[in-house]
Amino acid sequence: MTQTVNGQKNTQQKQNRPGQRQQERLMRQARRRRRQQIWTSVTVAVVVIAAAGLAFWQYQRYTTQQSAKSTTTQTTHTTTAQVGPKCATATSAAAVYDTTPKAGPQNPPAVKGTPVTNADGLQCLDLKVGSGKVAQQGSTVSVEYSGWLASNGKKFDSSYDHGAQPFSVSPLGQASVIQGWNEGLVGMKAGGIRRIILPASLAYGSQGNQGIPPNATLIFDVTAVSVQ
Repeated sequence: MTQTVNGQKNTQQKQNRPGQRQQERLMRQARRRRRQQIWTSVTVAVVVIAAAGLAFWQYQRYTTQQSAKSTTTQTTHTTTAQVGPKCATATSAAAVYDTTPKAGPQNPPAVKGTPVTNADGLQCLDLKVGSGKVAQQGSTVSVEYSGWLASNGKKFDSSYDHGAQPFSVSPLGQASVIQGWNEGLVGMKAGGIRRIILPASLAYGSQGNQGIPPNATLIFDVTAVSVQ
């Protein structure tokens, strides 16, 4: 009996082994699938993180570039901002100013060019654009000048008639001169020559001055000898 029972048990174990091996194989396959799924998930996560990092870097780069462009634009606008009155440039300067005149011209020298009229009536024409320092509010500007009445072209004053001694305008913008000079000389460069035509409101008004009748429009040719 014992042998018969043992024989039956051995037979049953042999019959069960193929099923166990198949089950173990299925379990191994399942484990492999799980590992593959884990690796796939890790790979996808790494790719997503890398893509997000690249997108963030590109965004930061774009933001930096835009900021730099904005700064450059602001700097350019600041650099090219209008200094002083709007002023045209003559196509040819008066030959009388090629050298220092021994006396102021009796009449405004003829030039080619049309002055620009500003909002307050000041007219401006650069006869020669200088190459030196730019006159700004607060600058000290040494000038030579001649002045005429616009009504008849008659000269009423000239520094060339007084030994060509430069006249100092300081501080520009608040100097003790007529308002048209405080405004009209701003933006000149040292060595430049500018013609400014001033309405009475920017000159001597309704009172007039010595040799200048009331409500007179005046013409000045001003040379910026130096700017400090």
